[in-house]
Amino acid sequence: MNIRAAIPEDKPAIIGLLKKSLGESLIPKSEKLWRWKHEENPFGKSYVLVAEEDQDLIGVRAFMQWQWQWKGNVYKAVRAVDTATHPAHQGKGIFKKLTLQQAEICKQQGVHFVFNTPNKQSKPGYLKMGWIEQGKLPVKLKLVQTVSGLFKSSNKKKENQKNETAEILWKWNEKMAYLLENHVYKKEQLTTLLSSEYVSWRYVNNPLFSYHFLTDNENFLLISRIKNHSSYKELRLVDFILFNLNTSPEHLNKYMRKHLLDFCRNNNINFISLSGLQYKLYKLYFNWMGILPAYRFGPMITLKNLNMKENFAELLNMKSCGYSLGDIELF
Repeated sequence: MNIRAAIPEDKPAIIGLLKKSLGESLIPKSEKLWRWKHEENPFGKSYVLVAEEDQDLIGVRAFMQWQWQWKGNVYKAVRAVDTATHPAHQGKGIFKKLTLQQAEICKQQGVHFVFNTPNKQSKPGYLKMGWIEQGKLPVKLKLVQTVSGLFKSSNKKKENQKNETAEILWKWNEKMAYLLENHVYKKEQLTTLLSSEYVSWRYVNNPLFSYHFLTDNENFLLISRIKNHSSYKELRLVDFILFNLNTSPEHLNKYMRKHLLDFCRNNNINFISLSGLQYKLYKLYFNWMGILPAYRFGPMITLKNLNMKENFAELLNMKSCGYSLGDIELF
């Protein structure tokens, strides 16, 4: 078996291996998605290793680049994402070999740490390779309407109502890009290094999901998407960016409450979700979310130290982080 860095010519074989090993599941496998995710990422191209035997691709391991800001410093990280082993070659330790070799390469490249959200089946393997549990992400919820349709707007009301809220929630404009490039983040918690280039890549041009953008074009940007479940609908608030640190919490509470709740009723949304860590950072601006506490039923986050030194112990405390749902959701 030979392990090497992937080259552009490997892309069709990589996509074929992902389909053969994982199926399409909820996230379709395509060269378009791979290119967006691993080649167009503004943080840099992903680290991708492949394993081959007799000139056939039998394994792949991708670490997606990410950058975080924390206490005035920028930290390079990678997210352990796409991996697959050919069904005929499972049980040979290919996943472990690829993962550990990829982590060592990233360490030599100066990457500070690895993060990911493994499922119950893969988590034990990561823990054996030196990953450490940071904890489950807390999530804040607000009920908008019951599954049976209580508080649901009538069709007649929808027909007569101007679609102002929907326009506000869909439209991306250059003013948002300008505000992103000029905003100053002054929190002490670890957060993604935000820029207009990142938001355009991650949310505006995302080939998997349609995201919504709510802003007053001056003080904040709230990014969301609708997630359909089997019997209910969720409005997931994936990111919140405060442009004006002196803006009135009362103004933002009224603005978000009005437009988001109208949007939810018009689109039959049952509940709203928000990262409990972002809620804690910006609690004054989310009083409209109600008094229910955030519960730790989000995904489990695991980390592996590469070059963090003494700061890693502090990073393991989730109170040091301001993860958004957009930072952690699978894509």
